[in-house]
Amino acid sequence: MAVRFKRSYHDRKETVARRRKTILKVLILLLFFQIVFSLFAATIKMTSISMEPEVSRGSVMIYSPFVYGFKINMLGLQLPQVRTPERGDLIVLTPPYMERRKGAFAVLNGVVKFFTFGKVNLNSISSESWNQGYLIKRIVGIPGDTIRMSDYKVSIKPEGSIYFLSEFEVIDKDYDIQINNLPEFWTDDMPFSGNIDALTLEDDQYFVLGDNRMMSSDSTDWGVLSRERIEGLILMKYWPLNQFTLYK
Repeated sequence: MAVRFKRSYHDRKETVARRRKTILKVLILLLFFQIVFSLFAATIKMTSISMEPEVSRGSVMIYSPFVYGFKINMLGLQLPQVRTPERGDLIVLTPPYMERRKGAFAVLNGVVKFFTFGKVNLNSISSESWNQGYLIKRIVGIPGDTIRMSDYKVSIKPEGSIYFLSEFEVIDKDYDIQINNLPEFWTDDMPFSGNIDALTLEDDQYFVLGDNRMMSSDSTDWGVLSRERIEGLILMKYWPLNQFTLYK
């Protein structure tokens, strides 16, 4: 009886040990996939109306930090870019007024969201209520472009050109903008007038706007966007399902 008891106890102990090893392997595998997912693709939810009519509030999108070249600060590595940011790209960005999250933080936040089923988001831990997340905007101007705006309509003079053309003549991506009428008493020197004098973008500078021009916090408010604040390229909109869209 004593021998049988010892063998039974030993078998149970081995079974528990095997289960623990299996669970640990599964957790490590899930962690690995989550880290890879954070580096190559991530989800973002639209929380405003600033990109209507293309992206409505509540839409969920997938973006990739990898396309423009992802920097892994904790390893001191810069992954090669697939391509440079282009006019018309829908991008995820960190605005100039917000502290930029480091690569390690982004990965850690992805892991935390994964294991808490999205209930905990480290981006919401901030000393300022407005300093909490990324923005989605459209690139209208790239380095070398000269940009000007009249009544929220943009004209672009590409580098090397002598003529200004409308944004829709220069940008080869299809999109619509939304502009509401200002009150009759609103003058050009008032805020949100939608007019900007000619501005030439320098190296690593981009001009970004919301498609809903009058309801967007963008380059008309806080100026040009530096390259380092572009977090990734929007690849697709997958929610709501009836608005599923792939972006090039």
